[in-house]
Amino acid sequence: MGNPRVDQNIPRSKKVLYKIQSLCEDVAINRIYSKFLPECRSGKLEGAIDTQIILNPVDFKEAIKNGEDCYVQFSRMTLEVEEKLIKMLHRFLEIHDILYLKDVLLTVLKEVINNSIKANAKRLYFKQKGLDIKNRDQYRSGMEDFKETVFGTEGTILGELHDAKLIVRVFFKALPDVLRLSVINNIPILDEELKKVEARLKKAYSYADIAEAFDDVLDDSEGAGLGLIMALMLFKNVGFPEESFTIDTDGKLTITKIVIPKKADQTEFSTQIANEIMEEVDNIPSFPENIMEIQRLCANPEASVRDISDSIKRDPGLITALLKLANSAGYITAKRIETVEEAVMIIGTKGINMLLVATGVQKILDARYKKFETIWKNSSRTAFYSQRIAMQMRKAKLAEFAYLAALLSDIGKIVLLSIHPDKIQRLSDLAGIKNMGDSNLLEEISLGISHSTLGSLICKKWKFNEALIKAIEFHHRPHMAAEKYKDIVYTVYLAYTFTEIETRNMRFEIVDEDALEYFNLTNKKDFELLHKILKEAYESYTSMKNQ
Repeated sequence: MGNPRVDQNIPRSKKVLYKIQSLCEDVAINRIYSKFLPECRSGKLEGAIDTQIILNPVDFKEAIKNGEDCYVQFSRMTLEVEEKLIKMLHRFLEIHDILYLKDVLLTVLKEVINNSIKANAKRLYFKQKGLDIKNRDQYRSGMEDFKETVFGTEGTILGELHDAKLIVRVFFKALPDVLRLSVINNIPILDEELKKVEARLKKAYSYADIAEAFDDVLDDSEGAGLGLIMALMLFKNVGFPEESFTIDTDGKLTITKIVIPKKADQTEFSTQIANEIMEEVDNIPSFPENIMEIQRLCANPEASVRDISDSIKRDPGLITALLKLANSAGYITAKRIETVEEAVMIIGTKGINMLLVATGVQKILDARYKKFETIWKNSSRTAFYSQRIAMQMRKAKLAEFAYLAALLSDIGKIVLLSIHPDKIQRLSDLAGIKNMGDSNLLEEISLGISHSTLGSLICKKWKFNEALIKAIEFHHRPHMAAEKYKDIVYTVYLAYTFTEIETRNMRFEIVDEDALEYFNLTNKKDFELLHKILKEAYESYTSMKNQ
């Protein structure tokens, strides 16, 4: 029934290695956090009272780059805490090229963090009520009003956690073969609570497939552990062993560990899907021959305007696109352009080549991926923004490449979404339950490849310019690009960010800081002003286009 359990596919030697590693990590954690409780109890956190957030080291980006440990510490989950957490996780994963795990790991982390804060709040609540949390009858009595009192509109407990020295620390550590995320709170988990959590973990890894988990969890009247179970199912499909997620206590701290193999074992499911993706890439048609012929003419310095025009005239769709472009706001002319020859002279070979690439891709998408035109529309908006940003930088040559790179940035996503659309819809429904966001969902199921990497592979197949390929490959992790590609990669990233903000998948506080510094947009008002200008320009452009 479905796929075999993941742990059955893990060699005994690897299980032993995980066990030894886990024991070593426990020793390391006890050593590292030996100061944790005294620090909390002695009130040495006074420096953090204003923000109630501690970053150690403050320059976590440099620490992660150098393979050093770092952590963020707080008492309650706020937008500022979430901002720091997302930025740290993003940097931590992208250094090891596993950024496609970000959404799943963030979901798990937030679930664990919220549970940790809830546990801290529960201890403070019981203390204030004068109840013994370990006494079963008193526990039941206290829990009757716990949620309403603590999480209700007039609840004050959460605001008192910091002064009560009840804190949560999220710790990032890179080891030779694995990455480890630890969530530590400075109260021990109760035995009964630990048993419940362990039962949920065991349940998550017992399902044969994600659909079975979906039905079972929704039948649970409490909806208990829904987010955690679904996220751990994704862990399983990625190839993470059951030992990847553990919760334990040393009697003083509660420690949740997430161990991420830098290279996940390929399960039968993930291997099958990966093969289907590569087969899909192989089956993507080459660029239309007539477009490739015009590209060759544009690259030939001896080709005349007439040669190029005659070749374009064989494609009615291309004629329409060319004349529309020549008469657009991007080209200032004394009169309306009505012939192909005039359009070729106005636009130039570089502009024509840009149009050819866009038209060629559009033809392939219309023929093979018509139902994903919404993604293509978003890409068109991003492309417009990208071109305008480059023009603001007074880099005309960059503007052409930036437009194309942004236009093609999500082509990998379209291919991913074409694999088993029935399964994808099911998974998208799942994602909606916990607001996991489906933009990168497929990449996290078990594919082990991001849509940006896949997009770069497709563009290599089409023999596109190297700068174009790199812009697509790194548009989610701009500062990982080589120095010579920074201009185009950062331009596409910024344009993508504006589009994502409009679809509510991004906000200023979690935009890559390096990109903001690159464009001198660290001030939120400056950032929002540029976005407003670009958005209004695009709306004006589309309204003229549709007249």
